[in-house]
Amino acid sequence: MLISLGAALSELESQIGSPAARIRYPDAKLFKSIVDSLAEIVEEASFTITKDGVKVVGLDPAKVAYIEATIPYSSFLEYELSQDSVVMGANLSLLSRALVETKKGNSVEFRVTQSQVLIKVEGQAKRTYLLPNIEVSLEMPEMKLDHDVDVRIMADPFRRAIEDAGEFSNTVEFEATDTYFAVRASGGRRAEAKFLSGSGSLISLEVKSPARATYDYSYLDKVLSLAKVAEQVEVMFKTDSPVELRFDSATFSVRYILAPYAAGAETPGEGGGGRRGRATRRKEAEESEGTESEEGGEESEESPEG
Repeated sequence: MLISLGAALSELESQIGSPAARIRYPDAKLFKSIVDSLAEIVEEASFTITKDGVKVVGLDPAKVAYIEATIPYSSFLEYELSQDSVVMGANLSLLSRALVETKKGNSVEFRVTQSQVLIKVEGQAKRTYLLPNIEVSLEMPEMKLDHDVDVRIMADPFRRAIEDAGEFSNTVEFEATDTYFAVRASGGRRAEAKFLSGSGSLISLEVKSPARATYDYSYLDKVLSLAKVAEQVEVMFKTDSPVELRFDSATFSVRYILAPYAAGAETPGEGGGGRRGRATRRKEAEESEGTESEEGGEESEESPEG
């Protein structure tokens, strides 16, 4: 049960007692973006709090996608631990609801005991929530991958390329050579964004061997919201192998591993995997600062007729 009693702060604090960990993060809205991406993969998660920072991992039930979020100690405004490691287990849907009305500039504080988690969101109004600290059992395989391609790209152009490809196909193909990195709708290839080496959007391109692989758009879409708050994305893959995406900013890092698309597998929403209409995406592109054509480094091709 989620309890909100903003006016009875002292009563809630007395209920939780002396916490094993108390941490305060400067941007509750950003923290919610991380929680929402986790919630797309798993229902519950354990946040491990140590002297180095906070780490949380999740593996989806189909074992197709793995997600790992890390927030370093230095990103927090306040950070107190009474022991080497404290675990905060949470139902991610409830945690997201506690952060639903947060705005940029609101801070969020967590006080963790063995059985409870007190959440304080400070903005124009102080809101307080009390959640159970649940036990989350998770057997996590070791995630070490070899890649032939390592691409660093600006987050927003990468997000738009994935979304455009998803408008035309349920699967998205990545291809990399020594001279470009391409994102396209697989199959008829009716949409393509090609980022040329040396362009403004493409920060770096390292290719041991040319590679091409296809992935389920619906699984890529689960973490695209992170591209709105990250500064850049690292894309690592090799032919017909898992892709590893790293979303990095000054205050957090998220690692996302997705298995390649298996031919014949069912994908939701035949006829285009996009959740929103093309008009919405066009509006977002117009409102964003600059376009790839102005940078002179990206080629984009679209052919609705196939």
